Amino acid sequence: MKLSRTALTLAAAACLAALGTPASAAPHPASGSASDTHCVVVVDPLEPGQDVSEVASRTCFTGKDAASRADASVASTTASVELMTWATDHSYGGEYTHVYGSAYCDGAGYSFRPNSWWSSRLSSYLVSGGCNTSYASGPRGNGTFDGDVPYVGAALNDAVTSIKIWRG
Repeated sequence: MKLSRTALTLAAAACLAALGTPASAAPHPASGSASDTHCVVVVDPLEPGQDVSEVASRTCFTGKDAASRADASVASTTASVELMTWATDHSYGGEYTHVYGSAYCDGAGYSFRPNSWWSSRLSSYLVSGGCNTSYASGPRGNGTFDGDVPYVGAALNDAVTSIKIWRG
């Protein structure tokens, strides 16, 4: 039996929908490689009058046990709420950094500036910890987003200098 290109495309799409595509799944970087890197940033909630949250710590771990060491580093701080996961590629691919805070998002939320490495590589991110709205800005533009952001857009791709997240 000979199927048309349209029929094959629809069949492939149905299979992917049934299995779940990587873009629809929560990102979990592969572990076990000696080159694995897992980073953790811990920020404080915005205080009245502050424009930028204080960064309490910024740590990266590499190697086979990087993920478990990163998790342990969070457990040893006052941070208990994962707020964001940054990714270097669209649809939450590539390298990751997890951003934690000491409290769930509220209307004031958190505001921070990615370091220079992330500022020139950030392409997508997930929000969590009660955060559901974000505002990203950079030298080529800005944008307000609801929920997770599979792609920050051409103006912000690899050019995010500031992010604010909150419960909207």
